[in-house]
Amino acid sequence: MISIRYVPSIPPPDINAGNAESPLTGVFAVNTPAHDHSGVSHLAEHMCFRGSAHFPADHELFVANALLPLSINASTHAGYTYFYVQCTNKALFISAIQFIYSGMVNTHYSNGQFEAERSGVLVSELSLLESNTDYANNIAIRRNDTSPMAYKHAGGFSDLMQNIEFNDVIDYKRKWYKTNNITLLVSGKDCGLANVCRQAIAEVTDRPCGNSPQAKTASTNATLTEVQSSNLNTNTIINPSAFSAHNETSERYVSTWWVPEHFTNDLLTFEPQIHTNFNQLGRFYIDCEVNHKGMIAIRFVHNANANHQMRVHTNENLQSVLTRLTIKPKPSLFKDSKLPGGVQRLVMYYLQNNAPHHSRYPASASAVGARSLAYYLASPQKSSTIFHLNKETNISPNTSSTPDVNERTSATLASNFSSLTSLDNLPPLPRLLHKLAALALQDLEQKFKHADKHWVYYVDKPFHCHLKTMITEASFWRPRTNGDCYALGVARFNEHVFIYAAQDSQLSTRACWCKSTLTSHT
Repeated sequence: MISIRYVPSIPPPDINAGNAESPLTGVFAVNTPAHDHSGVSHLAEHMCFRGSAHFPADHELFVANALLPLSINASTHAGYTYFYVQCTNKALFISAIQFIYSGMVNTHYSNGQFEAERSGVLVSELSLLESNTDYANNIAIRRNDTSPMAYKHAGGFSDLMQNIEFNDVIDYKRKWYKTNNITLLVSGKDCGLANVCRQAIAEVTDRPCGNSPQAKTASTNATLTEVQSSNLNTNTIINPSAFSAHNETSERYVSTWWVPEHFTNDLLTFEPQIHTNFNQLGRFYIDCEVNHKGMIAIRFVHNANANHQMRVHTNENLQSVLTRLTIKPKPSLFKDSKLPGGVQRLVMYYLQNNAPHHSRYPASASAVGARSLAYYLASPQKSSTIFHLNKETNISPNTSSTPDVNERTSATLASNFSSLTSLDNLPPLPRLLHKLAALALQDLEQKFKHADKHWVYYVDKPFHCHLKTMITEASFWRPRTNGDCYALGVARFNEHVFIYAAQDSQLSTRACWCKSTLTSHT
């Protein structure tokens, strides 16, 4: 049985006792160490939402987040993957806990599901991230860093994703998604919530699970990595000011110093100042992701015309500046703007109390307290590497294998809690698509607006009464479950409703698809 702990909740500051109800929050924490750049853990996380014996619908997650008063999602950081649910309705919360857990321990998938998620959804997601210059430059540095301290990139790369085989995912889930490697933290006003969740998980654990005939026997060698989930509301992941696109070259030297993560707060405070002071010589930035040794990277990308002597001189000056500044070790707090505040608090609690080998807990700050930043800057961990900027690639998702989707399978959560489904629960439109939505509102005659591989479709109010039925059907979500796009959904923007998609490989057909999908329900 998994470890389940109740954590007394601290209501967020935006909730007043008389105005809103504090939500119940649950976070599953799974130890998922990184060993390479393969991206198999990222794919394993996605597959956790690809149905299970108890919640077989491929579109279960999408319907729940669109129509029910809850939020379900996942995110993986250095060494750990977190699945969470927030909801004010206790019965719905418990069922959502069962849904997440069932998907986490499931290892039975069809080859079609695997191909659609790997070659369609994930390649689309990673291609979107890699189209950002700052992200691509930082990834180029990481991919060419061969030091023992080098990051094992969490999310994988679009050009490596096809190397993951079906059995790699099955092996990975069997190795890491085991009951003794999963912790569930719950918080809310009900102090008996942990016991209720324990009974609920036991119920789906004891219930018979059928074997999928398409599932292959897992091989003995699993590919090990970790995942960092992206989010459509995040336009860039790592240090958007670290590089200038117009100053790119094919080859640059990078100097790296590895320091304990407890120096992060002060380093980030001084980062803009140092960047400005050294701007003529190259680019200074802090890569504040924590590596497998509890360290973060201080990077300096030298100008292309800098010779060896110039680079040495710059490094010495940079070390001198850093050591003169007041940079002290402090407790590191978990922060991820993609996660709700209550979820972040539970993750921080987990890292403080359940993950003694992870450096992110306040007590560990004292371990480095006796050593100044100068100690680490002068250590042999400093290295210089050459990196080659990757040329822009346009990898088209390969979704030739159509998943075996049973379109008669209904979304269980929405069916069981139909009285709670409402268009009032529609999520906000992702920021990535705000400009397209604004353009659509300026010209309502042209309901379909697109740019690159993203699009939005304005839904007239007369059609709103048909949206609930449309959203619950598996056929509506087919572009996403088939792997044609990275994201698909229905959302609100300035009180208006839009159908949308991101990284859609079938963009040319979507205007007609939206129109026919809506009219078929009238």
